[in-house]
Amino acid sequence: MKVRSLVWMALAALLVVGCVPGQPEEQPTQTPFVVTVVVEPTTAPSDTPAPSPTVADSPTPGPSATPQPSPTTGPQCVVQQGLNFRSGPGTAFNPPLGTLQKDAVVIPQGFNPSGFPGGTWVQVSDPSSGKVGWVSAGAEFVKCNVDVNSLPRVDVAAPPRPKPPALSNSQPDGTPLNLDGSVITSPDFLIRMAVKEIGTTKDGDGVKRVFFTVLDENGNEVYSRTENNAGYCIFGGGEPDCNPWPLYNYAIAWSENGPVVKDGTYAVRILVEPVSANGDESLFANWDFTITLDFP
Repeated sequence: MKVRSLVWMALAALLVVGCVPGQPEEQPTQTPFVVTVVVEPTTAPSDTPAPSPTVADSPTPGPSATPQPSPTTGPQCVVQQGLNFRSGPGTAFNPPLGTLQKDAVVIPQGFNPSGFPGGTWVQVSDPSSGKVGWVSAGAEFVKCNVDVNSLPRVDVAAPPRPKPPALSNSQPDGTPLNLDGSVITSPDFLIRMAVKEIGTTKDGDGVKRVFFTVLDENGNEVYSRTENNAGYCIFGGGEPDCNPWPLYNYAIAWSENGPVVKDGTYAVRILVEPVSANGDESLFANWDFTITLDFP
């Protein structure tokens, strides 16, 4: 009973304190919070990996390729070294149509046993250019799968005479003594010496003979000739015409036995022996000059 009275008295005291005027009511503290909004993509991601950049296919390593046979199944020749491809059977056919490279395949069509100036030659067609021409038939030049001697023989006329070189010369100078002489030059016959004794009327009057000597740029003698016939041409002949340049293997040469004439400047000396000299070289007249030759 005593205890119950004490409880009620405590409750009454609490009610009196809570109703005391002028005491503000305590507001609860509000803790702010943040809401994070995640915007999802409209397209769902694929679980398929993106393709890698395109890479060119590489051949699969394997054994070396077997050489393929030529598409030509008939006769053929393989060029063994770089060759001139000519319009006729021989080195005299100049200029060449072109050249054939090593390992080029050509089709044999004909044969010539003795070209110009010589040798055996095979007529071939070149598939790469469509041209037909000639190459030397030597084994060091072409290797054929047929005997070239069994091919049809093709006879060809000799090539035209080669063109002479362009010619220029210096002014002849020397000691004419009692002779009346002049030097005549031409690309066709090179040099002619018109000479006679002063006071006479005909070319060669009072002249016994004429000596021609030609030296190259190094002072080496490349040609000499003694001419006894009026007209006095360096390669012979005379009135009315001088002989043309000699040919050696169908090339312009200093003589029929060579050597072949080359571009360059040459020194020329002409000695003229008068009849009255009686062999005394101190009485020989002379003319000296240079010539320059240039082949087309």
